[in-house]
Amino acid sequence: MMNQPRQLANFITLSRILGVGYIFWLAPFKTNLGLLIGVIVFTLLCLTDFLDGWIARKYQIVSDVGKVLDPLADKILVLVFLPLLSMQMIAAFPVFVILAREFSVMALRVFSAKQGLIIPAGISGKLKTAITFPVCGLLMGRVPVETLPSLPVPLLPLEWLRQWVISWPQSVMDGLVWAMVGITIWSFFDYLAKFMWQRSLLKTDHDVQKAKQQLLVIVPNAITFFNLFSGILSVFSVINGNVKVACAFILLGTVLDAFDGLAARKFGVDSRLGASLDSIADFVTFGVAPAVVIMFMIMQFDQPLTILMGLVMGIGFYASVHYRLVRFSQGGHSDYFDGLPSPSGASFVAVVTPAVWLGSTWMFIGICGVAMLAMVSKWPYPHNRITNQMIPFKWIKWPVFVFWNLTILSFFGVPIPAQWHVADITIIGNTIYLLAPLFPKPTPITTTH
Repeated sequence: MMNQPRQLANFITLSRILGVGYIFWLAPFKTNLGLLIGVIVFTLLCLTDFLDGWIARKYQIVSDVGKVLDPLADKILVLVFLPLLSMQMIAAFPVFVILAREFSVMALRVFSAKQGLIIPAGISGKLKTAITFPVCGLLMGRVPVETLPSLPVPLLPLEWLRQWVISWPQSVMDGLVWAMVGITIWSFFDYLAKFMWQRSLLKTDHDVQKAKQQLLVIVPNAITFFNLFSGILSVFSVINGNVKVACAFILLGTVLDAFDGLAARKFGVDSRLGASLDSIADFVTFGVAPAVVIMFMIMQFDQPLTILMGLVMGIGFYASVHYRLVRFSQGGHSDYFDGLPSPSGASFVAVVTPAVWLGSTWMFIGICGVAMLAMVSKWPYPHNRITNQMIPFKWIKWPVFVFWNLTILSFFGVPIPAQWHVADITIIGNTIYLLAPLFPKPTPITTTH
């Protein structure tokens, strides 16, 4: 007797897989009859997702076949978005997010199962399912098809419903799609957080305090990773000829570099991995990326020996950053830096590169040379905690931060009013910090030697 419900649950799960194949076979829909059949089949398939689970819970049956089929069928059911994509009822990005979430969670489940971890389903996953399937059905119902003069009487109410859904404004459907995307992203991070928490508990023998401390280390490390990723994207942007976007990624890296240290101090965490990752990110985002930008820019100027000058200046800039970072690692932290910090040097070059008033080869080389000289010098540059005590900086700190981020957005192509002069104001802020050694210094002063 117990074997019959088990086989029934597995059969229902298998029908979900076969049903998706049938919808793929029907697509693209030609007439409203074929479309309505597709909607009915899809609705029944969605119901089977709840039915097989209800049978399994009611009879308390679990089979090895069911453990494999059920998550597989769920992922295959989501593939119904692909025919909708081919029929241009949904954009590619939402489909990518949905499919990436499903297969990422599947990978996490496989990994957690190998470690003996059980990650319970949360409200975010249930809400994701509750909105994804109806939105998919609504999109399917809005596919433009030929309307047949007559339909079977039982299908007429469904056709009237379809016509009503078609009358909805496109903005309503766009809102539903992006709400679905938002909940999908939330559900992934919710599941990922639960997985990481369970794994931390397992590694710390269920010591809650140690598990929390272990998880907090991830926050600054994640910020540092995105800093490194920004540097890599900057290099690729230059290769693709988009210097402005490359500069935006360098400026974004400087923001992330400030926040990873802030997060580490806030949570009181430190790790060997974080220190190593931070060093690599500094070399790539503030050394390699701006050096490639410099080489590309100089080689674009119509001057003799531009290739040679570009190579010399690019390699020279990276060498200055390398020297600056090595010297910093040997000297340690203090209230004042010996020489211009590498993020400031890189950002100074990045913000002036796309400037409209910069049209001279020698002016650009001179600006890069000043940044290189400042980085290798022994001039004292104040740490952020000291700038709060210095007259020019405590006045301009927040305005510069706002315009810095606006500059990043404008470099990425976000329309910012030209009369705001966001890049020019950011250049002024960078220049003021470049001149910081000339300003009166608060006491006491601790300098690294």
